[in-house]
Amino acid sequence: MTTGKPIPAGTADVMIKDYFDYMTKLGVDMKKQTQSVSFTGSAVMEWLAGVMPKADELRVFMGLYPEGHAQAGRTTVILWPYKDGNPVTDPIEGKGGGGNRTNPYNDGSGNP
Repeated sequence: MTTGKPIPAGTADVMIKDYFDYMTKLGVDMKKQTQSVSFTGSAVMEWLAGVMPKADELRVFMGLYPEGHAQAGRTTVILWPYKDGNPVTDPIEGKGGGGNRTNPYNDGSGNP
């Protein structure tokens, strides 16, 4: 099976509707639940340009904002660059090798 390719817009429409219906059947009030997360094109492209040369894949994780956050309890997505199956690390100046994990991206707006 091929993965990581564009899909027809109609297929995406069906997938989104099916997810909405699935969550509703589980008892989730989708009027109060995040259905999509928006990023400005220029901001996410700038971040991607800086991290993807060090990565061989971009994983998109589902997440939940923690207590105390302005969006507490809402779901979101986290964009995390990976290399060889692990989060990308930034090299340690002058020492080579992996340092701290590269920070993932999440500065979007949840909809609704």
